[in-house]
Amino acid sequence: MPTIPQSIQALFNDHQSRLAAVSAASGVVGLSLELDQMSATYLSKAVQILVRPKYAADTNAGKSPEDKISNLASSVARLSKQVRSLAPNDAFYTAFTIGSIAAAQDVFLSIFGLTMPN
Repeated sequence: MPTIPQSIQALFNDHQSRLAAVSAASGVVGLSLELDQMSATYLSKAVQILVRPKYAADTNAGKSPEDKISNLASSVARLSKQVRSLAPNDAFYTAFTIGSIAAAQDVFLSIFGLTMPN
């Protein structure tokens, strides 16, 4: 089973393939920015779904809310350091960060039995 960084690398590769396909397609000049952004949004959401269980598991190892929050912060920081070198450029890392932070926010709220309202 691949590690989380390996899975994120695969997500980066898939995003890069989608961006290359948009670049190579004819007639998408006026739409290419939107398609690129759609791919980045998908990447962020995929990262969120991938890392949330890891953040939750790391958080649940704490006993008090303060311990859980500290564990969450450590988990986020550790993964961010691992992924930074995998990102081909800042845009990829930004997409990762958006997904990672969204997952961390979900886990943070779960410590207190809350969820984001729709």
